[in-house]
Amino acid sequence: MASRRRLKKTIQFASGELMEDVLFKTLLAKKDITEKTDKILVDIAHLNGEFTKRAGKPDAKENPVLVKKYYKKLYEDWNKEIEKIIKEIEKA
Repeated sequence: MASRRRLKKTIQFASGELMEDVLFKTLLAKKDITEKTDKILVDIAHLNGEFTKRAGKPDAKENPVLVKKYYKKLYEDWNKEIEKIIKEIEKA
């Protein structure tokens, strides 16, 4: 990612899209929002907050190599969490 600002916006956009998918799926299935759906929405909100916060505060700001590793790890963690949530959405 070119900047922290862009990374934060990407995280927020992806979180919004996931929430939209969950709500759309419940509306198309003509179901009420259940506890499972509500839990998924809370997980997405938590994911958004956690990774937005982590994106703004890299470790070792003085060392570009460590910063690059930090953001690479952040991206990998974010992808893993997104995949878990997508699997939960498919099961719901």
